[in-house]
Amino acid sequence: MRVTVIGHSCLKVETRAGTILVDPWLSGSCYWRSWWHFPPTEPADESTLSPDFVYLTHHHFDHFHYPSMRRLDRHTRVLVPKFGVDVMAGEVRSLGFADVREIPHGRVIDLGEGVSVASYQYGFDDTSFVVTDGDNTIVDVNDCKPRGRALSQISKAFGRPDIVFKSHSFAQSYPVLYEAEDPADLELVSPDTYIADFRNTMAGLRPRYAVPFGSMVGFLHPESRSVNDHLITPAAVAEAMAERGVEGTDVITMAPGDSWSSDSGFDRSDYDWYADRRGHLDELTRINQAKLDEQESSEAGRTLEWVAFEQHLNRFVCDVPRIAARRLVPRTFVFHVPSDPDTPWWWVSLSKRRVGRSPTPPEDRSGVADINEAVLSDAISDRILHMVHGSMRIRTRITRGGAESDLAFWGLMMMWEIGYLPIRRLAWRPRAWMAAARRWREITSQLPMMLGRDPVDRLAAGFGAEGRAESA
Repeated sequence: MRVTVIGHSCLKVETRAGTILVDPWLSGSCYWRSWWHFPPTEPADESTLSPDFVYLTHHHFDHFHYPSMRRLDRHTRVLVPKFGVDVMAGEVRSLGFADVREIPHGRVIDLGEGVSVASYQYGFDDTSFVVTDGDNTIVDVNDCKPRGRALSQISKAFGRPDIVFKSHSFAQSYPVLYEAEDPADLELVSPDTYIADFRNTMAGLRPRYAVPFGSMVGFLHPESRSVNDHLITPAAVAEAMAERGVEGTDVITMAPGDSWSSDSGFDRSDYDWYADRRGHLDELTRINQAKLDEQESSEAGRTLEWVAFEQHLNRFVCDVPRIAARRLVPRTFVFHVPSDPDTPWWWVSLSKRRVGRSPTPPEDRSGVADINEAVLSDAISDRILHMVHGSMRIRTRITRGGAESDLAFWGLMMMWEIGYLPIRRLAWRPRAWMAAARRWREITSQLPMMLGRDPVDRLAAGFGAEGRAESA
């Protein structure tokens, strides 16, 4: 078995049964020219563009990148998680791939020649991926945050892995692009949260090698460039793990092009891309300036139409269960829309099931989000408004105590846009119930938290923290 890091969250796994390409974001940018590869990737070779299999961990564009998928051989067999909703398989087929197979949670799939794979879901929209040939096993945890029984399910099925790949840095705008009246509202997560999540995952799986992975990105757009200063580097993870790590597990940093072979071990470059990260990012910006300028030109003068906003958000507030709306999002969420000079505060009240606009921001607001209107318009048109939060092209000003309601708004928006809401849509579908039944370990461990812990602690757990005490 040979595993090569292509970039960010993309792996190429060469096995006796063929080559598996995981999460192919191969070139270019995503999220409205905000996210770019850093360290930069090499141009994809023929073997990368013609894999035998592709596996997609989840929907996000830095994992399921449409332009990269269009570059792949359409005869490739694509494997996707069989979530409770059936969105991903249809999206892949719409790109021209005929051979698409959904993998149920926890089911081991034989690819031939003694090679097997498995997909483990956690949360509404994420998975870990396992590849084994009987002698060697790798686990790509990626952005997933399995814990407890759900994490133990992987180790019980496959034993001790050789390598575990795991993300380790911010992938959403909270808290790095937030301002708050009360600084305590920005303490839900911190860099220590992500390092602790990395450590806890490795403690549960106890691999021979732990690789900080899935966070190899740079932000080149002027609206997101400041985020680079907050990213957690692989070296920082390795340093933290050296101080308090997992016995028997070595942390190995890998850059694009680095590989591990079951025959010869690691083949890594000695170049430190982070020693002069700012200089490298300046150079990447210069190289891609024409694309950034083109994006700016395409957005110039575009405004958000009230009718489109109202229709999309009205459907949203009607489809969220009242009890969830009142408990999780008690405050009004506000967008600042400067192209509407008379009523620039466009708001969404889930608890009151209303959408409106006003000359002043509502008193009961959780905060105010400032987002480029062209980005907002595109996101609403494509039904991907929830992805704006992770695009880093957003600024949010939180009122005192508003973090809980703000983040719950984005979480429910994600659930709605990928098809988990309204609940009646799934209630009579066997697929949803079968997917839930296979994930009983996660559900039984989450129920006490959902019923007994306060909403802020539940949100912290979603980011990988154990709660406010852990991240304070």
